Formats: sequence, C-alpha cells, structure tokens
Amino acid sequence: MTKEMIKTRNSLMITLLVLGAISFIVGLFFVENFISWFLGIVIGILISLFRLFSMSKSLEKTVDMEVENAKNYYKAQYMLRYIVSFAIAVVACYLGFANPIGLIVGLVLLQPTVYIYQLIEKKKN
Repeated sequence: MTKEMIKTRNSLMITLLVLGAISFIVGLFFVENFISWFLGIVIGILISLFRLFSMSKSLEKTVDMEVENAKNYYKAQYMLRYIVSFAIAVVACYLGFANPIGLIVGLVLLQPTVYIYQLIEKKKN
C-alpha cells in the first residue's frame, strides 16, 4: 500500500470518528436511552471502519490482477462487505442493545466523510 493510500485511509478514519462524535452529541438531545444511542453509533462506525479497511485491501489486491479477475474479485468483496455489515446491524438491533437509528447514522457517516475529505483536499491544492 502506498503512502498516499495510507494517508487517505487515515484521514478518512479521523474524519469518520469526528463526525461520529458530533452525531453522538447531537443525538443526546433527542434520545432517552443514551447508552443504546452510543452503542448504535459505535457499532455503525465500527462497521464503516470495517468497510473502509476492506475496500482499501480489495483495491490493493486488484491492482495486480487481470482486468476480468479484478472485476469479479472486487464485486465479490463488495457483496461480502454488505452482507457482513447487514448481518452485524441486524444482530445488534435484534438483540436490542443498539439504537437502530444510531446504527444507521453510524453506517451512513461514511458518505459525508468522503465528501468532507474531498473538500479538504481540494482546498489544500
């Protein structure tokens, strides 16, 4: 993995954690069960971090593959990421210890994280 990829991944992780903390604090004004909200956000963020690491590993492996093999491998990894994410989210909500809204917020935070990272990089350059 190149230094640039590591720098990008680490910046995305930090931005994701900061957005998660902001979401947790904002959510405190709207929820009754703080622990459930916190667990929902944390589990959602952990799943997002898993997806981020999995994407970077998949990209690293596909670089050395032939085009058709790389497409198939990346599609399989994509599906695996979402199946694992869905399974963890369902189990956490089914067992009732995580707030489903908090979990969804934690999962969705990956998209604004990428937009914010792009905005910061554009301003740097």
